[in-house]
Amino acid sequence: MSNMAKRRKEPIKCIQINLQHSRAATDNLMQIIAAENIDIILVQEPYLYKEEIKGISRKYRTYSYGEGKRRAAVILANNNTCALLIIQYSDNDTVLEIQHVNGNFYAASIYMDYNATIDINFKRIEKIITFIKGAKLIIATDSNSRSTAWYDVTTNSKGRMMEDFVVSNQLRILNEERTLTNLQSSRGESNIDLTIANNKMLANIWKWGISGEESASDHKI
Repeated sequence: MSNMAKRRKEPIKCIQINLQHSRAATDNLMQIIAAENIDIILVQEPYLYKEEIKGISRKYRTYSYGEGKRRAAVILANNNTCALLIIQYSDNDTVLEIQHVNGNFYAASIYMDYNATIDINFKRIEKIITFIKGAKLIIATDSNSRSTAWYDVTTNSKGRMMEDFVVSNQLRILNEERTLTNLQSSRGESNIDLTIANNKMLANIWKWGISGEESASDHKI
């Protein structure tokens, strides 16, 4: 079997994490990437110094765009994976076209500010959906929205709006019920970190989960 054929049989290993602008969480992430051979990392609230993303190994490629405080980034740790940053939809969030031997797809890392109107984020995602013209799409987001639809214990107003948005745009929330929640802090637990895909991407997603491994952040991997 050729090396190319072998690579096609290997899954792309992706993780999603809100680092809470923490250097310790970033250092911990670097260890996990190396130990578990992670390919793609979708980050919200990366560690910043003087408004620049820091702490990421130079071995990896870090994609982000915008002026001021960067809310999100995508890290590529696999040299067999190429990417194109979609600048017009990456204003402090990050949207990439991922080019891989298994096939191309779009990946977006988005932080939805708790204090901002969630409609702003919906409009951005709708523009991305229009831009990709039916291609595969996966979105990793700290949505700051809660709903029993994704196994939280309560539903808030942002959660109801997110439910309607996902249905009206034919998206699918990939979160599954787990004993762990993806946010565990002194203020309580919730499932505000969402992984979202369009229908074209669904068949390519498997083994979604919440890691019990220490993340050094209130958010789980």
